[in-house]
Amino acid sequence: MKIVYLLPGGLYNSAGMERVITIKANYLADVYNYDVSIVTTEQMGRPVFYPLSNKVCVYHLNIGIHENFGKETYLQKVVSRFLKTREYRKKLEKLLDEVRPDITITTLGGWDIEFINDLKDGSIKIGELHLSYDYRKEMARKLYDSYVPNLVGRIMTEDFKQKCKKLRQLIVLTEEEKSFWIEHPNVIVIPNPSPFVAHRSSTTKNKKAIAVGRLVYDKGFDLLVEAWKKVLEKHPEWELSIFGNGAQKETLSGLIEESGLERVVKLSGVVENIHEHYPDYSILIFPTRATDALPMVIIEAMSYGLPVVAFNISCGPKELIKDGKNGFLVDSGDVDGLTEKINELIESDDLRKAMGQTAIEVASDFKIEKVMDRWIHLFEELADEEKY
Repeated sequence: MKIVYLLPGGLYNSAGMERVITIKANYLADVYNYDVSIVTTEQMGRPVFYPLSNKVCVYHLNIGIHENFGKETYLQKVVSRFLKTREYRKKLEKLLDEVRPDITITTLGGWDIEFINDLKDGSIKIGELHLSYDYRKEMARKLYDSYVPNLVGRIMTEDFKQKCKKLRQLIVLTEEEKSFWIEHPNVIVIPNPSPFVAHRSSTTKNKKAIAVGRLVYDKGFDLLVEAWKKVLEKHPEWELSIFGNGAQKETLSGLIEESGLERVVKLSGVVENIHEHYPDYSILIFPTRATDALPMVIIEAMSYGLPVVAFNISCGPKELIKDGKNGFLVDSGDVDGLTEKINELIESDDLRKAMGQTAIEVASDFKIEKVMDRWIHLFEELADEEKY
């Protein structure tokens, strides 16, 4: 079977969606011998971050959708979006006519949903949503404090939902996200797979906690630094490592210094082998402010036996964390609550160990064999329907 993934941006990022698509493409090509291709829009000659099977074909269209992001006025962005979308459609249409896939999968983070249902290459069009259904509206709200862009964001969200309704199948990551699409009969749930097979679990005895993610405002690492200042008062021997990179690196570094935390809080940068680091830690902290459909970081850490403390944002963590069983959920933005639950885990070796064992059990539902079996079943079902 021939599968094409449409990946907005590129394979140069160390982000979760790029990791997931790479993992699934590799698995389909190496294990099932599928003919798999990934199409990007923004690679621009940058190296691929995650290891990619040599059986997977990659096509870089290099549209440059975001090349002037932040430099344009709102009106210029609207015009640029129109022109870049037209260029994207023209290049993608030509490519799909040449490749002739059986199934084309949009990952719905870019602009291909604007036209994908109108392409006549003969492939079945499905979508897999890695973001919340209203991310367009939320993005407009964060970027612009004015009526028109926010109105456009709401209109785009409704338009997005209607276009998704025309896809043969829409795959979301959680049952909660599916509830937002209740009027759409084509929606099913398939979670992301865990990217790692854990050969070594955490003992939960090391006095170290870990956080992983892009260093941006939405990820809430400033709130974590604030909480760790309070943790330090009771547990000065515990350390925190934050793995990631991003626009807030200097801000966070300054905040750590101002809080007198340089000895115990480290910004550890981006690493390709994050899975090798999880067993050295005893707690994962996930302080994100923003909706996260199904956080890969939590699945990864749990598979290595780490209990998790996370803010109870809409979607995501609550799907993975059974409060009091394999971790704790804290009201979003509640720094004191975050501090309290971190301290509770720090102060009980037995609790950390028990929650870590439960975390491994929960994470087992996300093993790649289990998740990819569901994808294979879907692909074969759709292909059989097409024959008749």
